[in-house]
Amino acid sequence: MKDCDGSYLGSVVVFGEVTALVDALAASDDFVSNVSHEFRTPLTSITGYVDLVLEEAENLPAWAVQQLEIVQRNADRLLSLVSDLLAVRLGRMIVQPHAVDVSELVKSSVASAEPKANDGGVRLHIDAPERLEAHVDANRISQVLDNLISNAIKYSPDGGDVRVTLLQEEDAVVCHVKDTGMGMDKRDQADAFTRYFRAGSVRNSALNGVGLGLSICKAIVDAHGGTIGLESIPGEGTTFTFRVPA
Repeated sequence: MKDCDGSYLGSVVVFGEVTALVDALAASDDFVSNVSHEFRTPLTSITGYVDLVLEEAENLPAWAVQQLEIVQRNADRLLSLVSDLLAVRLGRMIVQPHAVDVSELVKSSVASAEPKANDGGVRLHIDAPERLEAHVDANRISQVLDNLISNAIKYSPDGGDVRVTLLQEEDAVVCHVKDTGMGMDKRDQADAFTRYFRAGSVRNSALNGVGLGLSICKAIVDAHGGTIGLESIPGEGTTFTFRVPA
């Protein structure tokens, strides 16, 4: 502090006790780590037995094989999610890009989401080219798609439409996931990709979640050298857009 003549008078130092906050953050990280490790054993067992059944696919009806393949895909995705939870906790995300038809990834994610959409009275739409190749990690990009589509359905509790649009802009693959659901205000939009964050409009509702999905999406897109963002209007809906180099 200085007086009217600009001469030094002294200083005010303020201390804040943050031990409880630091302990809480450490506890949440430990919880995620422990739960992730506990999930591995049953998930590995599920995927192993599904693989054994699918080895006899020629003896099964086509509808059974199709449903088992969906179980297999989503069990594998859960195993990847377990690894991702640990990776996000440690601050790193590994991707292994290769030539992929991204249009097929979009169609597969939408097909997996159809039962949940039908239960919620949500109509799914796809605007995508017949084929769009890019050099990306197929499993990781599928995780992003699955999460964004699942969120769009979840946060449209009164039904509505979810539209997934895929296109190429110059050297980038661009995907929009648009819903006509609850939407978010400006404050919630700013924190949407923060770990453990949940919007105020759903925090005390029956909509479950732990606030990790979007942070994992961002980590995956960042690891590809891309960007992800959103536009939202409360009561009208939300559009998530991610771009990754082709």
